[in-house]
Amino acid sequence: MNSKTRKHEIDNVFVLLLFTLFAGCVLMVLLLGASSYEKVVERDAKAYNARTGVRYIAAKLRHGDESACVQAGSFTDKNNRNADEIPTLYLGMRAEGEFYYTKIYYYDGYIRELLCMEEDELDPEDGQEVLQATSFSLEQEGNLLKVSVGDENGEKHTVSLAIRSEGEVEP
Repeated sequence: MNSKTRKHEIDNVFVLLLFTLFAGCVLMVLLLGASSYEKVVERDAKAYNARTGVRYIAAKLRHGDESACVQAGSFTDKNNRNADEIPTLYLGMRAEGEFYYTKIYYYDGYIRELLCMEEDELDPEDGQEVLQATSFSLEQEGNLLKVSVGDENGEKHTVSLAIRSEGEVEP
């Protein structure tokens, strides 16, 4: 009877060791999976931030690209890019007999958007914060608009857009 009891004790120890090995393997797989998941989320967040700035501006431009309605200027003067240090994209539109501008510009660490009439006296901080960025620049040569946005990782993302409309924004 003593040998049977000893055999059951060895069986129990073997089962316990097997269970411990299995639990250790499960824990290791979970830790490796969590680490991989964290890296994937970080990579996707960087890619999202990299694309969002330029794609946002490209979508706004495509939405408002009508004849004589797109122009790159400065915040205080749509015809003079050097009037202030705030590069601004003007997208014009007519609604109910009035002419409005959507200004897209960079101020205080954010790309901002502001809907206004030309005669409105608004300040740059009045715009809605759209996206956090470190830099923003516009270059327009004829019908080609080059937009560059710097993200918080220090990378600069650029897109070149062909403007279908021609000429200056005329109310």
